[in-house]
Amino acid sequence: MDKMLYGFFVTLFGIATTLLTAAGLVYLELHYDCAIYGYVYAFIVPMGAILSGFVAASGYYFGSKLLSHRPGRGVLACVIAISGGNFFLIYWLEYILLKVDGEPIHSYISYLDYLRFTLTHTSVTMNFGAVSNGDAINLGMGGYAYAALLIAGFAFGGFIIYNILRMAPFCESCGVYMKKQGSQTRYFVRYEDLAECFAAFKAEMEAGQFRRAMEVHADAGSRKLDASSGYSLRAEIKQCKGCGKQWAELVAMQRVNKKWNRITNIKFSAYCTQRVDAIEELASSS
Repeated sequence: MDKMLYGFFVTLFGIATTLLTAAGLVYLELHYDCAIYGYVYAFIVPMGAILSGFVAASGYYFGSKLLSHRPGRGVLACVIAISGGNFFLIYWLEYILLKVDGEPIHSYISYLDYLRFTLTHTSVTMNFGAVSNGDAINLGMGGYAYAALLIAGFAFGGFIIYNILRMAPFCESCGVYMKKQGSQTRYFVRYEDLAECFAAFKAEMEAGQFRRAMEVHADAGSRKLDASSGYSLRAEIKQCKGCGKQWAELVAMQRVNKKWNRITNIKFSAYCTQRVDAIEELASSS
């Protein structure tokens, strides 16, 4: 199937979830007075809009995975435009559903007038840490800046989904996303031991010795988690079901109390030049 046609169907998935998300957000707002998409942290970061945009764009993710299509710039343009346009869709649905004295509001004013009135009469409550004065502040013309912030948040939420799809392991030859083949985890007491294993693994991978890299990782640290384990190093392999091409990723984690946090500066991934078939045996011993 032509790439443009694949992109078209992926976009349809995205449009479907965008419509469903908008309907859900409007329902929550009209019935429970809960405008999730309008939450802005410190009046700078539109967290609600980003989260809403992410959920709305989930259709692109499921469509791409289902069709094994890696979205390109054309789909990105649709993601940004449709995700940002979700803001106007939400207000349009409110415009259609709201009533005044039993009569639909669209009988009195146009959508643009409704949008203009709503934005210029937007009110926010200022919170400073755990302290709130409880007084709502009318933004006036500042409502347009607030709207622009939310639109950017919706668009950014969609971009996150697109970026996830672009970074996911993909076989260009077969045109499919790779599937997980197996993984193995090793635990360490000291950070220095983890760093040494990581460096050895990376060196073997860069030398084209994929099997040796997995053996180095399998022989390091401990296979079982215990009370003294403060660090972990997880190797995961994904594989193309068509040609068998493989991809490996190494991720480091640190345990703080009972929570495991990713160590962002220790991460490595690469496509493999050697085939490894023993990963399931290695994984079973992890």
